[in-house]
Amino acid sequence: MTLLGRLAYVGLAKEATQGTWLAPTYYLPCTKLDFEPVYAQLQDVSYRNNDSNLQGLYQGPGDSIVDLEFNAYPDSIGYALRIIGPDTVTPGVTTTLSSSTIAGATSISTAATIPVGSTIMIDTGNKVEYATTGTPTGAGPYTIPITTPAAGLTLAHTSAVAVVSQTTHTFKQNAAVAKPTYSLTQFNSFEAWGYGGCMLSDVTLKVDPKGICTVNAKYTGWIPTVQSATPTFSEPPPFLGWQFAMTNAGATSTRGLSYDIALKRPIDAIHASNGTQQPREVFTGVLDADITYKAIYESDTDYNLYLQALQNNPTSMTLTQPVGAGVDAGGASLAITTTQGGWSKAKVDVSGTYVVADFDVNGIYNATDTGSVQAVLKNFVVSAY
Repeated sequence: MTLLGRLAYVGLAKEATQGTWLAPTYYLPCTKLDFEPVYAQLQDVSYRNNDSNLQGLYQGPGDSIVDLEFNAYPDSIGYALRIIGPDTVTPGVTTTLSSSTIAGATSISTAATIPVGSTIMIDTGNKVEYATTGTPTGAGPYTIPITTPAAGLTLAHTSAVAVVSQTTHTFKQNAAVAKPTYSLTQFNSFEAWGYGGCMLSDVTLKVDPKGICTVNAKYTGWIPTVQSATPTFSEPPPFLGWQFAMTNAGATSTRGLSYDIALKRPIDAIHASNGTQQPREVFTGVLDADITYKAIYESDTDYNLYLQALQNNPTSMTLTQPVGAGVDAGGASLAITTTQGGWSKAKVDVSGTYVVADFDVNGIYNATDTGSVQAVLKNFVVSAY
């Protein structure tokens, strides 16, 4: 019978051994999911006293190409940021409420202390909300002031519910650490196919204040095999474009109109003397970090970075979700920084209603980033990506 395409889904798991497929540990809601096994086609075009060119066609070595697009969910984006390098985790605090709270409460009581300025998640399910904390007092239970929202908590919560502060994930380049490989699983509405040994080659993050931030991730991996999986989806809200803040030339800018960063590593599925059609390994090379940035042109601040070839002003894009309760409250944040950026292109466009400038910025190796770029993701995922 004809099958409904919307029943398709994608799962992933970080592998222990490249090419050894693992059942999904995470299911990724995608807006684009292209999976393609690719075999070299070996042609026999020998002369055989006939007037056909092709005398035989044989299946050569194979690998796979995967192209995914998804909204920039704070729980998901860490998997894509691993193209930069390893994930250094600074864990948050996991505790519980020592007593019940009411809507409008400007403090909570917890079993463990929580550092001042923490973003916390209180409760679960439809009772979840987010807040920023003040200076704790007490010796257990601890009194934790709520500084944001200014009016206090939005919801009431019962004693013993979970209170969790953010975990910080810092992604920096490190050539001494092996790049991760993933088992990707695609259910195509008929059966599930497992694509083992997948490595990231391209990641693009697109930020536009008028829309949802999106991520495109491309992989190369093993020839797939039929597998089985049962999906479960649980996602916080994605980062939204209006949460975008830009810092360049040493100061915060409100001129930013869009920001796209493309992270790329050359990739090769190496077919060697392993006696199979599968790759011996998939291998990636060095990182390029290229930014396309559009801004309102009402100041020379951005333009002079190009005209004067200035490279000592860090460029940082941040996305910060609101705290409180509601469909867009998630409490997470993402900061992507090129501490040494080369402004390689600048063009002023006067064809629209208002003047816009287009810029290309390229990340340059520097000691602060220990590479061309670094990313800091704060969310409520406690394990490393």
